Amino acid sequence: MTPDLLQAYLARLGLLSASLPPTRDTLILLQRRHMERVPFENLDVVGRRPIALGAEAALEKVVRRGRGGFCFELNEAFRALLAHLGFAVTRIEGRVHVAATGGFGAPFDHLALVVSVPEGDFLADVGFGDGPREPLPWPEGEWDDAIAGAFRLAPVEDGLVELSAGPIGETGFVPLYRVSREPQPIEAFAGMCAFHQTDAASFFTRGPIATIALPAGRVTLTADKVIVTRDGGRTETPYAAEDRASLLRQHFAIETP
Repeated sequence: MTPDLLQAYLARLGLLSASLPPTRDTLILLQRRHMERVPFENLDVVGRRPIALGAEAALEKVVRRGRGGFCFELNEAFRALLAHLGFAVTRIEGRVHVAATGGFGAPFDHLALVVSVPEGDFLADVGFGDGPREPLPWPEGEWDDAIAGAFRLAPVEDGLVELSAGPIGETGFVPLYRVSREPQPIEAFAGMCAFHQTDAASFFTRGPIATIALPAGRVTLTADKVIVTRDGGRTETPYAAEDRASLLRQHFAIETP
């Protein structure tokens, strides 16, 4: 990562200094800023613009072009940033929970990160939409957030680790995904990255989606409405297709590709 690219990345996160020690506090700061400033979105998928794997392509899109992306892009760009700042960071593969069947997707359905800092190992993920805004202790731990709810990480069968979510103080958590513990090269995600760009069975090919965390909620754009949650309230506002470009600019600072 070149010095100018690093400064541009940090500027997008609202950080002016590259003096960020590889500690848990820095990791928390970086993950929160990333989720509040870089949207999760699939606009290239629905626009049939091929997405290339790797740090170079991810950084070009997220930093140079001011875009968001899905997990294969967002977490890969975040991994490159963390590594440049001196963090020990590893890619891992995940399988996303499928509510309709109660099962999980195929291996390499999701790309997440494990980051090692002096305080221990943590699961870091800026590429899952409405996921935890702070890293969770790895491979077991929890984090409660007054805005997004509670998240738990725990080992399950077959050597996998499950991330689940639910209301704070209640039981009956719902699985979000399961991840393996094995480090993975970026090339191992090529098959599922292609699947999520082209296959009708993929969630990402069904219509546009963009979502980003707000300090007190979240804003999400779907194919026909904008959903805003803030301070416990929720509004859903329909929109016309011709207004999508202005809404993407307004809520996500995205210029329509």
